[in-house]
Amino acid sequence: MNFNDRFFKLRLKLTDVKLRLKRAIPALTAKLKSVRADDVKHALRSAVLGVKPLFTQTPADLRDWTVKTDKVRFSVFFILLSVVFVTAGSFYAFLADDAFITFRYVSNAVKGWGYTFNPPPFDPVSGFTGILWMTLLRALWMIGVQPPYSANLMTNLFSMAQVWMCFLFIRRMAVQPVFQRKSLYLFLIVCLILLTNKTFLEFMTSGTEAALFNFLALWWTFEATSDKTRNPLWLAVSAVLLALCRFDGVTFIPASAVFLCAFLFTGRPKLLCLTGLVVLGTPLLYYGWLEKVYGDAVPNAVSVLFTGFFPAIGRDYALSFVLEYALYFWSVFFLPWAAFKFGIRRQKGFAVLFLLILSFVAYVGVYLFAVGADTLEYRPFGFFIPLFALAGVKMLTENICRSFKGVLIIVCAYLLVGTAIPSAHASLTKDLNTRRETAFLYRPVAQKAGWRAFFAKQWDEAQKRLIYQGAALRWREHKVLTEELLKTFPARADGERVKKDAYRLFAWDFVGVAGWTLPETFIIDLSGRSNIIAAKSPLKYETRRLLGHERAVPDGYVRCFNGGSNIAIDPFSGKKNLRLLRAAPLTEGRVKGCEGFWKSQIGASKPKPLRAPLR
Repeated sequence: MNFNDRFFKLRLKLTDVKLRLKRAIPALTAKLKSVRADDVKHALRSAVLGVKPLFTQTPADLRDWTVKTDKVRFSVFFILLSVVFVTAGSFYAFLADDAFITFRYVSNAVKGWGYTFNPPPFDPVSGFTGILWMTLLRALWMIGVQPPYSANLMTNLFSMAQVWMCFLFIRRMAVQPVFQRKSLYLFLIVCLILLTNKTFLEFMTSGTEAALFNFLALWWTFEATSDKTRNPLWLAVSAVLLALCRFDGVTFIPASAVFLCAFLFTGRPKLLCLTGLVVLGTPLLYYGWLEKVYGDAVPNAVSVLFTGFFPAIGRDYALSFVLEYALYFWSVFFLPWAAFKFGIRRQKGFAVLFLLILSFVAYVGVYLFAVGADTLEYRPFGFFIPLFALAGVKMLTENICRSFKGVLIIVCAYLLVGTAIPSAHASLTKDLNTRRETAFLYRPVAQKAGWRAFFAKQWDEAQKRLIYQGAALRWREHKVLTEELLKTFPARADGERVKKDAYRLFAWDFVGVAGWTLPETFIIDLSGRSNIIAAKSPLKYETRRLLGHERAVPDGYVRCFNGGSNIAIDPFSGKKNLRLLRAAPLTEGRVKGCEGFWKSQIGASKPKPLRAPLR
């Protein structure tokens, strides 16, 4: 069938559809006219009466909720919760530039080049921190759902999965009978704390793996603190997924091994515990694959951030997180709760609590020990937000308070203190919408926050040191950066016209949006995350970190590619301005030669000559 025949056939189909619509509209209009007002009222009354029992007869004790008998109630309840959380999260919706780096890796994998930042002839580089998030995005792509929509869809789903985990925690929580009978309200209190927490709402979007990692950390905690009825294999599975999701998730592997060994002596099925220990070894296959494909078991995105053990920014990073959300508030209740529970009542569970705290201290310690901080606000610590909320509710309802009134008073006091710094900072920065205004965004809040903000001056000082070094950068800075880059770089559909065979090259250090909108253009990542030569280059400054942008890449490296970038873009001009520059043709041999030569310089005391000296 030639083109004209196909076009004629298509026109016939369209004509047939138009005729059917013309016939259907009058029939539908006539049917609507025949509907009586009493019928509409009866239908609405029946609908209201059908939904009313879902609210009036909903059990306040979560132990009375079962999925088998209350499917409709569960569905309606969590749909309403999802609407509330997604609406609240929309006020902090953003996409980080880092997320687009992951999108490019997924795009290249879909094109058949594997998980690599640049297509061949460039060698693959592991500019990602874990493979699980990329695998999920790739699976969605294969069924037609592409980033960034797929990323936002998944972050919303995994954020609500965290809320579901909170529901399960509250449901099984051992509290006083007066609170158990109304445990639904305890769950709603936890939801209120999450809805007022900026970090939780921010990572309902972002495009990164944060929501997935936080959900897995909550799941792991749920399994680690479960009773004998739970299958210990789930603890191992959640730990393995954490290790595959992000490199710092590896710390949950030895922690799980300790828990499984403890389970062997507490009545758990020994075969399942031993099987779990075997499952914990499966990430070795992943790291072996990294070693084989990329030449290093440690992802390049992690090694580029390493400048030495115990970086100075680590202390400020942890302090800033604790002070901003007043997490110290709950420590006031921890000692009396623990003394009453384990000292006076002699209740069981101290060993599990000790191992759990030790696991989290190890996680924080290893992260601060090796990396120190993250550029994207408090991404590594996001899962502590729901855990602290759950721990606070548990302490209050187990042996601190005797009535809901007392719980509400203490929770309201926490919300007053815990929202003081974030709300003050938000009011000071809400009108900043350009890159010039938000670059290295720092605003002291001590005067604005007022009496509610304890330790505000200490937070200001810690933030000043962090922001100066490119760490814990605020979400608004990331939001504005991505928005301005999307305004100036071409749409992805236009960028795809620049094919790989054209050997176009662009060098910069903010390569997320650039790499996504120019999918087949060779991108030299000067930040080092997706470029080994840049990652191994010396630091720009001896006394200052500039997290993610601190490598002094040799000028000769970029110029080696026939003079450097043959694409020009003014990234913050506010309008699309891609220009293809005239330059000497870049060839496969030139790319391989430049990459091979500069890789040979890594670790060398002085540059090696291209040729042996004449004698």
